[in-house]
Amino acid sequence: MNRKPRFAAGLLLGMWFTAAAAAQTYKITDLGTISGFSSSVAFDNNNKGQITGCSDNSILPTIPCYTNIPADASLWSKSKGLQDLGHLSGDDSSVAYVVNDSGMVVGSSANTTSGAVHGFVWTQSGGMVGLASLPGCDCYTFATAITSKGVIAGESAVSNGDEDVVLWTKSGGTYQIHDEKHLPNAPYVYANDINENLQVTGVAYFFNNNSKYRAFLWSKVAGWRDLHALAGGNSKGEWINNLGVVAGLSTSTKYPNGVSVYWDATGIHPISTLPGGSSSWAGYISDTKQITGESTVAGGATHAYLWTQKKGMQDLNNMIPKNSGWVLRHAAAINKAGQIVGYGEIKGVEHGFLLTP
Repeated sequence: MNRKPRFAAGLLLGMWFTAAAAAQTYKITDLGTISGFSSSVAFDNNNKGQITGCSDNSILPTIPCYTNIPADASLWSKSKGLQDLGHLSGDDSSVAYVVNDSGMVVGSSANTTSGAVHGFVWTQSGGMVGLASLPGCDCYTFATAITSKGVIAGESAVSNGDEDVVLWTKSGGTYQIHDEKHLPNAPYVYANDINENLQVTGVAYFFNNNSKYRAFLWSKVAGWRDLHALAGGNSKGEWINNLGVVAGLSTSTKYPNGVSVYWDATGIHPISTLPGGSSSWAGYISDTKQITGESTVAGGATHAYLWTQKKGMQDLNNMIPKNSGWVLRHAAAINKAGQIVGYGEIKGVEHGFLLTP
């Protein structure tokens, strides 16, 4: 599973550790849903407290905004609450993925009947603007990340049906698209994140049946790099911090369903699972190497986690009030104030949440 859902058309450490983990607790805020929808998720938060996400009418165990049903992109803030960002003209579904500190949002808008998908950028003053595709196929673009200066990363279909990584940069009043191609011998590439140094990570597929896929690292200076995987497995890059450290997942002989990993200059490093779990997935890494994501636990349920080098992987469900009624399923991002966003189950439905230390 990728951190960013893609429309169907696009496709124990002793007593000291226990005491330290218990010391950190969080207040939880239910981000609610857009009017007319029953479920929601949260995907990213900036350092100003704005939170991106999406609302739809999916029913558990389906995760909201991961299926090809109508949905609306959202932006939450303490002052304005949950704002419906709508969708592009002619579409009936949208998802907001990332917001930078200037309040610029990127995501994708789709027509669930025709299958067409287009990336967008949204601003408070200009609303939602569609992003151009590469020549030859005005049917699929995906905008997944944005830098502080407004450089947008994503992918676009090309004339032969392949997918290339692209960047969009603003030129005057429009955004220009730049084709950055793909990892050699991997014609289907999906960009998941870009850092301030314009390094991009994501996943590259080598074959049509998706039997071989690898996390990649790209920059205009260094070109394309296969980040490889754990022995016997495949991998996906989900997020890259400004030091060039990538977080994601890798399958392996030991973890056929995947385990959270990060890549740095010394190679790939697995960070295991929560106690009793058999798989995990890292969706975010901060500049201080805090990693958030999800892990299975004993019995097979999925719980949200926070990992640090010092404290290891902590179940965020143990760090909120016991009578909250929540089961936190996925931690999607963390800002400089330590606020974590994600999604979980409350009163039988899935909602986005905000955790504040």
